[in-house]
Amino acid sequence: MIRFLRKHRRTLFIVVAAVFLIGIFVGLGGYLFTSYDVTEAVATVGGAKIPYNRFIARVNQYLDAVRQQGTELSDGDVRKVKEGILREMIIEEILSVKADEFGLTVTDTELARDIQNTPAFQRGGAFSEDVYFQAVRAVFHDTHQAYEESRRRAIKTNKLKQVFLQAAKLTPTEVREAYAVENKGSFKDFEKDKEQFEWRLQQNRAIELINYFLKQAGGQKEIRIFLDQRESGA
Repeated sequence: MIRFLRKHRRTLFIVVAAVFLIGIFVGLGGYLFTSYDVTEAVATVGGAKIPYNRFIARVNQYLDAVRQQGTELSDGDVRKVKEGILREMIIEEILSVKADEFGLTVTDTELARDIQNTPAFQRGGAFSEDVYFQAVRAVFHDTHQAYEESRRRAIKTNKLKQVFLQAAKLTPTEVREAYAVENKGSFKDFEKDKEQFEWRLQQNRAIELINYFLKQAGGQKEIRIFLDQRESGA
């Protein structure tokens, strides 16, 4: 079970950020509404609500994928999946707000390219509008408008992650110094390992930046969780 969950995490940054925040909250990215009635929300992040129906659709999609691999899930496993997805959605919401502050946007062309390049929406290697509408309803349990808004937000937050990644670049001197520390001063395989080693360092630094940002941003927003209430029908 653990091996499968690790294998199917969507991105390195979201995984680490979710682990970092595990003791702070359980939640997932929100959708803005004009009313602050939370009776249908599974969580709120500041003024943003996370609808329970959108949350449970994502949960079911993930669980279906796990079960299709022949993995049996206990009630405890299902609960952990729900909590993990909820965490991811809260992180998505925080990152989305910050992306807006940075002025990051997603054009219609970028969104269309993302959708058209999704294998689940293709027939014979080419995008099919009919397949797209059917898959969104049957697989993603959503309307195409809601799905497109969700993808737009995901693309936008991915752009923000790239900003962090670019900010985490190291100088050649920093790479050599870090390599020397890790290899006890030996540069025997430095040229062979350099590219992969530098990429790992850059990823780790970007993760640290994101974790720091999430800690600061999370502390500035009231995060409320209603998972138990929604699960009990309250």
